[in-house]
Amino acid sequence: MAATAAATDIGFLTTFGKITGSTYTAFAEVTELNLPETARDSIDFSHFGSPDAHREFKPGLSDGGELSLTYNLVPGLADDAVIAAHLGARTVDDWRVVFPNGAQLNIKAFATAHGRATPMDDKMTGSATFKVSGKPVLMPAA
Repeated sequence: MAATAAATDIGFLTTFGKITGSTYTAFAEVTELNLPETARDSIDFSHFGSPDAHREFKPGLSDGGELSLTYNLVPGLADDAVIAAHLGARTVDDWRVVFPNGAQLNIKAFATAHGRATPMDDKMTGSATFKVSGKPVLMPAA
């Protein structure tokens, strides 16, 4: 069995933020980040003469998936304000995930959901979901 690669790491120090022009502004207090899962459609090309009465498929269009995050909520300020403003703007914007090793995942996306939770005996949290538009671009660490 192979040893774990030295570059393998935990998610601590991963950041997510918005790109405006050439400026990357990371969110302040993200606590969980679920990265997009790219998927591809399968197109049914079956016909009356398909071999052994089995369906035949070909690959279709790819879908960049969704990114979701949870953050420490400061209602109406900081990360909460950025997401609320973006959701209201109805635009596809540039966003970036920066991994601890310096690799970057760049996406074009728009917010599809924004939530807030205020439990009586725990920290308040906010959440958001972003739909990726186009192909996510992973840039390895330099």
